[in-house]
Amino acid sequence: MTIKMQLKGTQQLTITPVMHYFIQLLADNHLELAETLQNEAESNPMLELETAEPEPREEEANDYTKRIDRADASFMTPYEDQGFFRRDPDSMDKNRALEVLTPSSVSLADHLLEQARAGFDSGEEIEIARQVIYNLDADGYLKTEIESIASLIGTTPEEIERVRRLITRFDPPGCGSKTLPECLLAQVSEGPEEGMLRRLIQDHLEDLSRANHEAIAKRLGVSVEEVLRLALRLKRLNPRPAEAFDRGEVEYAAVDLMLIKENGEYRVVYLDEGLPRLTLSHYYHEMLEKAPDKPTAAYLRNRWRDAQFFIESIELRKKTILRIAEFLVKAQKDFLDFGEKWKKPLTMKDAAREVGLNESTVSRAVSNKFMTWEKGVIPLKAFFSYGLKGDFGFSHAVGTIKDKIRELIAAEDPAKPLADDEVAARLAALGIRIARRTVRNYREEMKIPSSFVRKKENKIKGVQNEH
Repeated sequence: MTIKMQLKGTQQLTITPVMHYFIQLLADNHLELAETLQNEAESNPMLELETAEPEPREEEANDYTKRIDRADASFMTPYEDQGFFRRDPDSMDKNRALEVLTPSSVSLADHLLEQARAGFDSGEEIEIARQVIYNLDADGYLKTEIESIASLIGTTPEEIERVRRLITRFDPPGCGSKTLPECLLAQVSEGPEEGMLRRLIQDHLEDLSRANHEAIAKRLGVSVEEVLRLALRLKRLNPRPAEAFDRGEVEYAAVDLMLIKENGEYRVVYLDEGLPRLTLSHYYHEMLEKAPDKPTAAYLRNRWRDAQFFIESIELRKKTILRIAEFLVKAQKDFLDFGEKWKKPLTMKDAAREVGLNESTVSRAVSNKFMTWEKGVIPLKAFFSYGLKGDFGFSHAVGTIKDKIRELIAAEDPAKPLADDEVAARLAALGIRIARRTVRNYREEMKIPSSFVRKKENKIKGVQNEH
């Protein structure tokens, strides 16, 4: 048997303990990080938790409070719609979060229950009404199965259905409906003068959505002009009867950063408020030095090392998030100053290259992270925008292209709406070259109908102006 020595080169990725903790902590938002720090302190005796928060300088504290107090909640609206805000049932310090409240102070449930108590005689009916009302979704519809509610409170599905139908006639009418036609019908009187409108709702909503007015007119036995008048009346009904009411929920955006504008320039401040402060335990360090046996010394030594790595990873997380945020603010200064239309094309890959980090690191760092400033709260992801290459070497953000499409359609001749290929041609004249199908995709994302449907709608508006 011959023994030989041979050199072999291999590549192997080694993650240091600090990087291991760092990767885990980076994706946490403010609230999650606070919980992680608490849990780590409980599991590692070498870590001590300081609950007292450091006192900020008086002028900085006053400045921060003033900026929060005058925050404009209207700036938050687009981000609320996208679901960026996280809910937390616990009360939080104002330095950690801004409450985002809906305009109405009365919830839909309270409003409907008040009518139920006045309209129903028996306690059983009121309890059924309560169960139906508490199961309504954000638009006012009942999506829960009738049988499930009946089983829960020990009554029959027929009784649940009877009470539900009565609730659809409460104010606002349509709440408690199970389908869109039922919701709309609840807003129309049952008199003979409304018979044609009720038929339109019951049988022809799909044709109406496709602007098949001629087909509807033929089936109803009326003129196209009459169908257009009925469509106008239909548009006055509300398919989402609960939208004006407070759902009784308070949403919070736990902020990690604060943006301060001074002399026309922006400065990013990392917020530690609300986060417990971890320190190394002197008591257990002394125990390590006086360990009675090797197993105890080895255990304490490992936990001491883990505690040091964990504290280092917290500081690295802070520096990384701050570094990325500073770059984003600098890159999108025009967006902050002038609004969405001035947002530049910027991808996570671009940001990663500029700050010298991996793209996945940037993605984790901006996930569920929020920044507060004098106009409200903004998620870090809002600074990114994908763009398309245009003429003369310029890039155009998708948001800017959508704005241009919207402007072109708003300025079109109502009698001759622009088709998607015509919109693409006009964009090309502005140096923005995109395909017709891309125009169609962006138009549909903005919920703008096709030129065919717009022409039909303009015709309806013409009938309205005549009357």
